[in-house]
Amino acid sequence: MNNPFNPSFGRIPEIFLNRGQLIDNVTNELDNPNSPYKISIVYRTRGVGKTTFLRKLVEKLEKKKIGQLLI
Repeated sequence: MNNPFNPSFGRIPEIFLNRGQLIDNVTNELDNPNSPYKISIVYRTRGVGKTTFLRKLVEKLEKKKIGQLLI
């Protein structure tokens, strides 16, 4: 089996470590008008999943926005 964690710059790997709670926390803080986390920096070493994390976050925010439009 090939290593699914090789850096691939944003391609979501076959095995994605569960970051659901972190994505939920960030999404909730972005919705909170008083949150000190409105401006954030995502950084770490190359290949640890920064771009993948941000892509999943954007997907969740887009789904939430579409859901709000349907209500």
